[in-house]
Amino acid sequence: MKIKNVELSISQEVAQSSWPLPKNQRTWTSWGLMGVALSAGVAAWSYSIGGYVAYYLNATMGTIAMIAGCLVGMFFVALATVPVSIKYGVENIASSKPIFGEKGSIFAIFLQYASIVGWNCLLIILFGKAVSQVLIATGILQSSSQQIVTAVSSLAALAISWISLRGGSASVKNSSLIISILVALTGILIMYKLVSTVGISKIFTAKPQASSGDRLLNYTTGFEILVASVLSWWPYMGGIVRMVPSSGKALWPTMLGMGLPTGVISLIGLFSALATGNYDPTKWFVEVGGIGFGIIALLFLALANIGTAIVGAYTTGIGLRQIKWIERNTTWNQTTLIVLLPVALISAFIPDQFLNSIPSFLAFLGVAFAPVIGVQITDYFLLRKQRISLDQLYKGDKQSDYHFWSGVNVVAFISCIVGFFAYIYLLDPISYESASSFKYISASIPAMLLSGVCYYLLTKIIVIPMKKGGYGQ
Repeated sequence: MKIKNVELSISQEVAQSSWPLPKNQRTWTSWGLMGVALSAGVAAWSYSIGGYVAYYLNATMGTIAMIAGCLVGMFFVALATVPVSIKYGVENIASSKPIFGEKGSIFAIFLQYASIVGWNCLLIILFGKAVSQVLIATGILQSSSQQIVTAVSSLAALAISWISLRGGSASVKNSSLIISILVALTGILIMYKLVSTVGISKIFTAKPQASSGDRLLNYTTGFEILVASVLSWWPYMGGIVRMVPSSGKALWPTMLGMGLPTGVISLIGLFSALATGNYDPTKWFVEVGGIGFGIIALLFLALANIGTAIVGAYTTGIGLRQIKWIERNTTWNQTTLIVLLPVALISAFIPDQFLNSIPSFLAFLGVAFAPVIGVQITDYFLLRKQRISLDQLYKGDKQSDYHFWSGVNVVAFISCIVGFFAYIYLLDPISYESASSFKYISASIPAMLLSGVCYYLLTKIIVIPMKKGGYGQ
């Protein structure tokens, strides 16, 4: 018994470290990964996503555009992250070292940390506001106390998330299985209440709020909103898919558990915005369904947001432990606290200011994922032929193949910048003004392609002739 406990302790320690995870230590089944992916994929930001699409598309075209967009976006995320993570047992930050260089991978750490902190702030603040809204509607709370209750509720949700993270990967998997089942059931109930109350005919005859009059442009815009949103799953993927032993056990749970639910849950926001003018069911449920259904909506929001926050904090914690100082000087619980502490401070002191700035912040942050994914796919499949060296990956000195120039692969950053400006040219992520070609080619996919092509050519012309990067070895 003691030997078994020691083995479990070692397995948990390895899963929480920055080191490659051997296949015999990968304890998640396909259904375990499915539960984790689903609990992350049903986050409340999907309401907002559906609400944005309702500006451009009706229910029929919006449904098609959103399902197509989420599956296309998830395909590229899975292609960039699943094969390398499964084959070598590494998460996204480690697998970015052969691309950006040992020191350049700090960019991937920043991207992961900033994006997940931003998403978690949005989720937790929305949860806190939902709690206060329901309490006000029931008469338990006066509106003058809303700000304090919002802050306290947000901190309580973070405390639950941090406690759930203490057990590491096993705790994340077990809690996510429960959350995913309950969230699926409550999501079905919310959709049923919306359709039965408003009427299916009203939903499907409702006009979009700000249609441009160009059907193709409207469709491409809705499609792009989902593609760009789902690309932001990149920071989550490596840390969870490396917990299963094979690609066959990882591909369908990520596509159907993380990608597709984003589109499906977004339908609630789309239908709600078209029929009621409000994409947030926690607001209209109290009005049309009464207090009881308002509490059910709150339960859905609570479970969905906390589940996503847990998965995000777990994967970011693994990524932060690629920083040697953090791995040497902090415990796992302290690392996850580093992830959640900024969320706590923002949620408690400046929630409204953050919500006012989050669209711009996340829009520009999301633009960064398309070029990174394009470069990563090109590097692993076309240039390295699906081979990296774990020995060189963790060598950590000037002799490493992945040292490039002073620890940075300048070519990778140039290629990402090319993709970034290509995206901005095709579609302004703030105003959503677009180039004339946008409606034919969208923005995320061309940004990925241009970054990949630029990276391939510059690597062939500059990096490989200078014997940098360990290509061909």
